[in-house]
Amino acid sequence: MPRRRIYNPVTELLTAALLVVLVLVVNRWEFSLGVLVLGVLPAVLFSGRARRIGLALALVTGPLLISSLLLHGLFFPEGERILLDLGIARVSVEGLVFAAVLGVRTSVFAGVLLTTAMTLDIAELLATMTHRGWNRKLVFVIGSAVGLIPHVALRGQQITRAQQARGFVVGRGPFTRLRGLLAVTTPLVIGLLVDASERNHMLEARGFSATVARTSYVPDSDTAGQRVFRRLLVLGVGLCCAVWLIVTVPG
Repeated sequence: MPRRRIYNPVTELLTAALLVVLVLVVNRWEFSLGVLVLGVLPAVLFSGRARRIGLALALVTGPLLISSLLLHGLFFPEGERILLDLGIARVSVEGLVFAAVLGVRTSVFAGVLLTTAMTLDIAELLATMTHRGWNRKLVFVIGSAVGLIPHVALRGQQITRAQQARGFVVGRGPFTRLRGLLAVTTPLVIGLLVDASERNHMLEARGFSATVARTSYVPDSDTAGQRVFRRLLVLGVGLCCAVWLIVTVPG
C-alpha cells in the first residue's frame, strides 16, 4: 500500500538531493552509516514499496559492492596490515576498511535516490514545477529522469511476463540465466529507444518548443510553508557544508 503523501514532491526531491550533497561533503563513514540506518532504511520500510525498492537496491548496489570489495580488498597499494598474501593480490585490513566505507556511501546514494524516484508522484511534481514557472525543457528533463526507474521496472515486468507466456523458461544454469537476461534486456532497450523517438515527435507536434506560457490542469499542491522550508533547508545545508569545510580543511 503506498504511503500517505505529506510533503510536495519538490520538497522530497530537494531533500534527497541535499542529503546526498551533505554525505559527499562530510565524507565520514560514521555520518554515512547514520544516514543509512536512521534515514534510508526507515524511508524504504515505510514507503509502501519496500520489496520493489529493496530489489532495485540489490540489483544496483550488489555488483558495485562486489567489485569494490574485490578491487580494494585485494589490490590496495597502501595496505600495510596483510591478512592474506596471494602473490599478485594481498588482502589487507586497510583495503577492506576502504571497501566497506565506499560501500556504505554507495548504499546511501543509491538508497536515497531510488527511494525518492520510486515513490514520487511524477504528475504532481511536474504540475508544481509548471505552476512555479520553471523552464519547460528543464521540467521535462527532470520528470523524465525521475520517472525513468519506475518506467523501466514496469516495462521489464511486462516483457518478462510476455516471454513467459510464450513458453520461455529460465533454468538454473548460468548460460540459461544469461539467455533469459538477454531475452528481457534486448527488447527493453530497443523499446526505450523507440519510445524516446516517438515522444520527441509527439512533443514537437503539441508545440513543446513554443514560447507561450504553459497551463497545468493539475492543481498546485505546494504551500507557502513548504516553500519557506525549502529555502531554509538549502540555507542550512549550505551553512553546514561551509562550516564543515572550514573546520576540517587544514590551513
